[in-house]
Amino acid sequence: MLTCDIEPDYGARTGTAALLEEEQPLNDVLAFCAAQKLPLSCFVVTSLLQGNKGGICVLRAANLDVHAHSHTHNTQQYRVSSAEEMQKAQDVFSAFFGRPSLGYRAPQGVLYPGDIQALSGAGYAFDSSVFPSRRRGLFDYRALPTEPWMWRGGVLELPFAALAHSRRRVTVSMLKLRGRRFWQRQLREPAHWPHVFVIDSHLHDFFTPGNFHHLPLAYRLAYGRRKEQGFALLSWLVELLKGQGYRFVDMTSLCRELRARK
Repeated sequence: MLTCDIEPDYGARTGTAALLEEEQPLNDVLAFCAAQKLPLSCFVVTSLLQGNKGGICVLRAANLDVHAHSHTHNTQQYRVSSAEEMQKAQDVFSAFFGRPSLGYRAPQGVLYPGDIQALSGAGYAFDSSVFPSRRRGLFDYRALPTEPWMWRGGVLELPFAALAHSRRRVTVSMLKLRGRRFWQRQLREPAHWPHVFVIDSHLHDFFTPGNFHHLPLAYRLAYGRRKEQGFALLSWLVELLKGQGYRFVDMTSLCRELRARK
């Protein structure tokens, strides 16, 4: 499953949303998906739905599979306001799209105590926030399954792809950071792959906004690796998965299929 987080540039680290001002970046992603026959699911920061940004107009007109990705993506305040963010995101999303958001994704993949109950209360059927992996200083979810599971309270978790043996996160950002040769070794054994393979991406994985130089040095070094290779590396991963018989569907279809089995 290919997902794309529609959020401020570099996760709000530059204070801008330049990649959403024009239609072309998201249109180019959609053209890539059409050529690859890939259903795309987007998770949008709902504060961006206000105004008349070109990318948001594309999001609405394309009739995509869209879900909520918090309201503000304010990672400094999210710990103390996660429940409010979930409800606000649902309210704004429902008003904009004329339907509730079926799924939710938390900023930076972090869940706090009480979040699952809050998700259920806000009407979300599934969550796709968890990396069953470790990110130093942010989360350590290596004890959690790499396959989907049902939380108490009836919310289905659709975790991001992580390899069973190494717990490496398989995202477009990580493909670019490490490069194809590294990932060819990591992905050598399909037995280590999750059966449900949820790929995370962002517009900045495929395009470089003009405010790149506003990033802190550590992020410039990370995001500067293979800046122009996002589409090529994703295409390589998709072909690898298809070669092993993986079937691509959108997140709504996946949620409904898995819930029907429970």
